[in-house]
Amino acid sequence: MESLITFKDVSRNYYENKKLLVGIDDISFEVYPYQILSILGPSGCGKTTILRLICNILEPTKGDIFYQDKNISYARKKGLIGLVPQEPTLLPHRTVEANITLPLEIRKIKNKEAVHRLIDLVGLKEFEKFYPHQLSGGMKQRVSIARALVYEPKVLLMDEPFASLDEIIRENLNMELINIQRRLKQTIIFVTHNIEEAAFISDRIIVMSTRPGRITGEIKVDLSQDRNQELRNSQEFFQVVKQIRQLLEKSYD
Repeated sequence: MESLITFKDVSRNYYENKKLLVGIDDISFEVYPYQILSILGPSGCGKTTILRLICNILEPTKGDIFYQDKNISYARKKGLIGLVPQEPTLLPHRTVEANITLPLEIRKIKNKEAVHRLIDLVGLKEFEKFYPHQLSGGMKQRVSIARALVYEPKVLLMDEPFASLDEIIRENLNMELINIQRRLKQTIIFVTHNIEEAAFISDRIIVMSTRPGRITGEIKVDLSQDRNQELRNSQEFFQVVKQIRQLLEKSYD
């Protein structure tokens, strides 16, 4: 399968108190279409830096990042990358519908059909006219996901989007995310600290070391494509969790 995004020997350095620090070091990996790739690793290992490099907010100090056969800047210019941040960052004076519409307004596009289709897809029908202060944390994240998808990006970046939610809501949103990904045939790069979350939603998992962030291993998740809550109690699921945990523990060495 041809890769959609390719990191080739990428490093990113930065300065802190005039001291040069290596954020990520010599990273190479590929992102394939229609998969969920999770990035797992210790705090400060460069997971969010990778997302910022894909968004082209940051430039690599060394190495190259490609979208298919073009520089990653092409994907940004063409609106091919969507981002769901850790906090929803909804505009408080805009309704659910208006928050989701915002990216289209910025691009001067009118597509009410797409907005209402996504409202229905993320389970917010009948909440279109609600304001952020009237929504639960999980509902706000659904709005954030719909907003990122409304202009139909090819790749969706998700930076620990469910980290602040309680376990049951988080598990339900994991399930909903998989359903959305399957229906839209979306490619997702998902950053998380949660081992079970990564095991449940992912097709592949990249595990990173402590800073400077390097890739210590990759796991192909061979679980049923029909992910459901019963899967979390299966022996196969526990084996994947164990495999991730063992690889993550080595990342701290």
